[in-house]
Amino acid sequence: MIKVIFFDFDGTISDARKIAFESLVRTLDDYGYKFSRDKLLGLMGNKMQIILKGLGLKTKDLEIVREKFYKYFTKAALDGGISPCVSIKPLWKLLEEYPLIAVSNSETSFLRASIKKLKLKGLFREVHGAEKFVSKDEMLRRLFKRMKIKPSEAIYVGDRFSDVRFAKKAGCFSVAVQNRCSWSSFALVKKEKPDFIIRDFRSLRRVLREIDGKSF
Repeated sequence: MIKVIFFDFDGTISDARKIAFESLVRTLDDYGYKFSRDKLLGLMGNKMQIILKGLGLKTKDLEIVREKFYKYFTKAALDGGISPCVSIKPLWKLLEEYPLIAVSNSETSFLRASIKKLKLKGLFREVHGAEKFVSKDEMLRRLFKRMKIKPSEAIYVGDRFSDVRFAKKAGCFSVAVQNRCSWSSFALVKKEKPDFIIRDFRSLRRVLREIDGKSF
């Protein structure tokens, strides 16, 4: 029986891909870095340190570049650069029965700014950004232990192929969201064999019904 629902944020809750890409390009241009935009697109969605290392930045430069990126990224979000990927209404209904917790590769300060802009205050019981963990599966296992639940009593909802991998490593159910703002293609996500693939949050009811074997 599912007791907690965990969510990715960018690409799952909010459509932030465009401003994330533009903010990072602007940051790298500010510091005069040469990089492949195609390679950058392929790295988007990872933790910022992984993206920057993947682009060949030196370790000594990572922190200053990361800080400036989040300055641009957060401002773009607060200026109206983000919107919900799909209707959030079903999540407010789910909140009546399940704790909802965000675990994202974006930093907590950005997530809280996005939640404020999207008027989602109160939707998530907890918000955990990239600075709090090494990998999402590690964070999920820590939360399972603290909340005293089994991995089989939780689901992780995300839009990237790596989200499916993290859920599987953590031992919980993996639910992949595929719609207009997903950061991974359907083919890449399907290759990871998620437990469920949905287009919007209304479908989470079906997922919970199938897992729990009960009607709503």
